[in-house]
Amino acid sequence: MNRLSEIIEGLNAIAPQETKEPWDNVGLMVGDLTQKIESVYVCLDLTTENVREAIDLGADLIVSHHPLIFKPLYSVTEEDPIGSMVRAAVKNDISIFSMHTNFDKAEGGTNDLLAKKLGLEHIREYTEAECVDANGTPFSPIGRVGFLPVPLTMEDFLIKIKSVLGSTALKYTGDLSDEVRCVALCSGSGGKEGIYSAFHSGADVYVTADLGHEHARSAFELGLNIIDAGHFETENTICEFLKNFFETNFPEIQVFVSSAKPFYSNF
Repeated sequence: MNRLSEIIEGLNAIAPQETKEPWDNVGLMVGDLTQKIESVYVCLDLTTENVREAIDLGADLIVSHHPLIFKPLYSVTEEDPIGSMVRAAVKNDISIFSMHTNFDKAEGGTNDLLAKKLGLEHIREYTEAECVDANGTPFSPIGRVGFLPVPLTMEDFLIKIKSVLGSTALKYTGDLSDEVRCVALCSGSGGKEGIYSAFHSGADVYVTADLGHEHARSAFELGLNIIDAGHFETENTICEFLKNFFETNFPEIQVFVSSAKPFYSNF
């Protein structure tokens, strides 16, 4: 039977905790390193629904992408959603472990998974020279650049994204007839920094999520097409990855996968 410490050692081997962004919180959120793990529940987000499902399934461990505890907790109460989930995990002897920006950066992590899901080839990381803003200020190289095997129009690429990611609606800038061959991407919230990385990489389009008016304006001024494919949709690939990870490396552990859907719906 595997102890939690052994599982964490395996997860850290693919996404070392020290590679996280300075503002991030990753690793063991709740738990005991000596705990014996027989079943694990994998998910993108720690939500009341997911924690309840993990409890109902009898899971010993939850492994998530987004961390349960992101900001300091000054109290742990039932009235607070985070506190309530912490209390539920402790009462049901469930450990919680999260891999966030360290897995975004990792080889084979969320960005590589997204790139492969979109069918890109010759996938690479950003260079340091590409990760600078308009003033030349450097920032972290989170994301990937790759090429479609055959060029597509923006319209056909949007159709492809909806098909492979299950996105129910996409926001984009540019003309539907524009040609797409080189694609830059960042799973989750790419933000303004990611737009500059994509621009400097020479990409035809930048795929990410959580884009707003300011991002669209910046991309328009740079002449870069952008696509908002949804935060959940661009990162939920971690569930399939973790399922395969546990089945390969810890075959005696039962794996449950979250059945959660994206928070946003379209009317």
